[in-house]
Amino acid sequence: MAVTVRDLLKLETTRDFQLVAGGKGLDLPVNRVEILDFEFMEEGQAYRSRSFEGNSLVLTSFLYAKDRPELILDGIRSLWQYHVHAVAYKPVIYRELPQEALDYADRVGFPVFVFGSDAWFEDIVSDVKALEQKTGKQEIVEPLLESMMDRYFSSGEREEAAELVNPTFRIYFRAYYARCRERSREEVEETLKDLHLTGQLQQCAFVCRFRRGYMIMVSGDFPRERDFEEKRDRIFALLGLERNKVILGVSEIRRLLPDFDTCIMEAYWAEIFAEIEGQDVRRFDELRADRLFIPWPESPMTGEYSAEYLKPLFVNGDDKSEELLSTAVAYVLAGGDMQAAAERMFCHKNTIRYRVGKLQEKLDPETSEKVFFQNLSAAVKIYLLMKEK
Repeated sequence: MAVTVRDLLKLETTRDFQLVAGGKGLDLPVNRVEILDFEFMEEGQAYRSRSFEGNSLVLTSFLYAKDRPELILDGIRSLWQYHVHAVAYKPVIYRELPQEALDYADRVGFPVFVFGSDAWFEDIVSDVKALEQKTGKQEIVEPLLESMMDRYFSSGEREEAAELVNPTFRIYFRAYYARCRERSREEVEETLKDLHLTGQLQQCAFVCRFRRGYMIMVSGDFPRERDFEEKRDRIFALLGLERNKVILGVSEIRRLLPDFDTCIMEAYWAEIFAEIEGQDVRRFDELRADRLFIPWPESPMTGEYSAEYLKPLFVNGDDKSEELLSTAVAYVLAGGDMQAAAERMFCHKNTIRYRVGKLQEKLDPETSEKVFFQNLSAAVKIYLLMKEK
């Protein structure tokens, strides 16, 4: 696990660090310290992007911006884009930074510290290197994705979330939710520790653990299917994922903004449908009417319909009720085919026919068989989806 910005504050050499902006980024990972001297002067443009490896704390005095405070905002923005996760400065040139620079740092969650002149850069570098514990951006991104499942984000929150996950995401975006049948949540976490996206993938993609699987986020300059699939395959290879051992949900290709959170939800629910239906892959654009059954954020009526319709099966809580509920699920997933449902339940077709009759008697006695199946299908699918919410 990588040390976090918050962990740095516990070191002997950083005890006098004072946070001046970007407090919500304190849990970003840091596994190295880098020094900013003259990289943002005009003379440093040629090698600037190669000067910072990212996942780092940058120490500086802002000497490059002496007598030019307007350069500080550009410098902080560039450091964030180079995946630097915090900056700490000695107040020898500037005691206070320009407000616009602090506002930007607050908005994206980029911690900015000021520290006393008696601390030596070399000592801070040495202390950080001595830490062995690791953590990742995963620790803040997964809760962010959880929030997307519970409520709709405002336009400002979407923009902030996308920039937090990867500030260099491109215009078009797609999410893949992949669950490996043979990997536990803990094993997913372990593989992510060794995942290193480099080059183009580092600029346009991000992968994190989400619930039981991987949320793979890919962006591009154009909405070309083959480009997104190629990037996905490269990430699969880096994760050691075999297609025949993965259940995959695929979102539509949309614009990153305003649809960042929409793509996350689409990928997740498409994968859940694939699990429910026993398929390897489900694309959200192929769900059609099944989208109506998804328990979207802030839509309680969906769950209320299912709970009310199936309520008679939960009243007694006995074995017979559980048997009828299992039959209802098998019957719906078999598309109303009695024989297919019987094979799912490992019983005779006539047994299924009898139980379906009992189900209609309990749940919907006044409707025709066709209408009953339609109503039951909606209630059962919502019930299965609500279990995954």
